[in-house]
Amino acid sequence: MVRPITGFTLIEMMITVAIIGILGAFVYPLYSDHVKRVHRSQIVVLLSEQAQSLERFYTKNGLYSGLPDISSGNENYSITSDLSDHAFLLIATRKDGSPMADDPCGNFTLAHTGLSAITQAAPGITAQQCWGR
Repeated sequence: MVRPITGFTLIEMMITVAIIGILGAFVYPLYSDHVKRVHRSQIVVLLSEQAQSLERFYTKNGLYSGLPDISSGNENYSITSDLSDHAFLLIATRKDGSPMADDPCGNFTLAHTGLSAITQAAPGITAQQCWGR
């Protein structure tokens, strides 16, 4: 008695690969957008933490300048600060070569007044969309 050969045919394999390719074409952009949203929320949290640290320092010392431990950012953004005695501006700039280098939200700024903004953003993008508020 001869047993029939079992397995996948070439057509079945091609259909499977095509289905996986089509799903991948839809899923990868969604995944990429999700990763960028996560990186944006990380820098928003880091900027907020720095602002809170500056406010605590101001409460104790009566000025913003002189805070010794301001964060320089993370792997995707570098943070620079413009500190004076009674005002500050935190700027998170996208790093070249990072996944966020071409992010449509651009760079983030946070001032002592609580004003949060974006710079170098794509047309039609609002600060509210990028800051998640």
